[in-house]
Amino acid sequence: MSRKITTVISFKIESTFEEWVKIFDSKEADLRHSEFDIKPLFRGFSKDDPKKVICIHQAPEGNIQKFVQANSEWIKSHKVDFSSMEESSWI
Repeated sequence: MSRKITTVISFKIESTFEEWVKIFDSKEADLRHSEFDIKPLFRGFSKDDPKKVICIHQAPEGNIQKFVQANSEWIKSHKVDFSSMEESSWI
């Protein structure tokens, strides 16, 4: 059994947070997360920049990266700026 890693990802969005969060909280997103045993813990936006979003997840080691790779086109279609993505992992 692999260990669970808590991953913090921040990125910019080209839509409003309200538009983006409808997708993040959707049944489709839940199914896509569950395929990789990803448990979303928190999502929000910066009080200083409402276009900067943070997501905190727990998942087996390496699964967040596998999820992003497998779903990159779907994620990009929801106005996520991949060039602004920053990720850190915590045990």
